[in-house]
Amino acid sequence: MQQKQSNPNTKTKLIRAAERLFAENGLGAVSVRDITRAAGARNESALHYHFGSKEALIRAVFADRIQGIDSERLALIAELDAAGAGSQMTQLMAATIAPMLRACMDEGGRLYATFLMQIAADPRFDVDRLMDDLAPDGILAVSARLLKLMDHLPARTTAARLQRLPSLTIVIMADFAREMASGSQISLDWAIAEAATSLAGYLLSEPAGSAAI
Repeated sequence: MQQKQSNPNTKTKLIRAAERLFAENGLGAVSVRDITRAAGARNESALHYHFGSKEALIRAVFADRIQGIDSERLALIAELDAAGAGSQMTQLMAATIAPMLRACMDEGGRLYATFLMQIAADPRFDVDRLMDDLAPDGILAVSARLLKLMDHLPARTTAARLQRLPSLTIVIMADFAREMASGSQISLDWAIAEAATSLAGYLLSEPAGSAAI
């Protein structure tokens, strides 16, 4: 019975230790030994037992906080639908980014934002593909609505902008996390509204010319 209780605890400790180390030092600078020591695990086999590899652990760290963020996103979309605003681009972008920025109000969320920047900068990982693999319901709901709202744009333009959108939201989240860590008094509501307006403008703007098509 004790062994069954310790395994999930060890797995969680490994994820949290990896999140912090990756955020502070980068993905390539952190070894399996660093992670297992920081997690208080007895040896490196603990990481391989729970995740199989360091790369699989990185994916697990990526996925770990997504569920909570996406659940909040779904609730916000439901509120928009109830208010008849579920097809308004700026409101939809606010629902998309708000849970990410709200997560940055505590240290764990700020570490996660920095970790996401490490993922976005690493050529071994594709944020858009990672999201596709996880298929969070909130992201799927947003994507389906965005395709309808952007149907006036050339298909190639729409595809390119939607592919960049996850990376853009990560940058916005990381910037906000840095502001919070520095003690900035920036308003969360203002940050959400500003990000939503910027993202909506990016997604809906007409292509600059035929070269963009």
